[in-house]
Amino acid sequence: MSDKEIGKKEVERMELEPYLEAYEWVTGETLILVAMGENPDFICERPNREKLGIELTKLTRDPNDIFWEIVFDPKEHMDPYEAQEYIHHLIKRKEKARLSRYASRVKKTILVIQLIDGSLGTIGIGCKGLCADFADHGFCEIWLADYSGLEAYGDIELFGLHPEKWWGYHQRPWPDRKPFG
Repeated sequence: MSDKEIGKKEVERMELEPYLEAYEWVTGETLILVAMGENPDFICERPNREKLGIELTKLTRDPNDIFWEIVFDPKEHMDPYEAQEYIHHLIKRKEKARLSRYASRVKKTILVIQLIDGSLGTIGIGCKGLCADFADHGFCEIWLADYSGLEAYGDIELFGLHPEKWWGYHQRPWPDRKPFG
């Protein structure tokens, strides 16, 4: 494994930690990291000893699109409806990879779509009322993870896309979230 690949895995591990903390806050269930890999990115264990994979992927606009948007129609964040299209595309791409690379080895996998180019406050708008649209895949859970507040608040927030039990924006209470400490 090259230094670049080792660095990438370390960054992914650092990005996993706030997700695991947010996941516990939302679901009340602790996931314990037991292994790092590539297919899937991580193997975690539930309290009942059930193992499951966690696949991280980032939701960002195409760099060429960003350039032209800056030139002709400046947008600070991704449009919520554009984001929805990207989300569907990411789910299909990751499902294809899951089936071809590790579905027979890892029975259950959580897909975490990291929001880098927007926040749940804007992108979540595009997902309202679309719960059934995110059910056609083999992931046991799919979460949008808002990393936009990580630096300021020290945590992330989640929007559950699948299963229906976790559907919606799980916003943290503001009195406990003071920016920059």
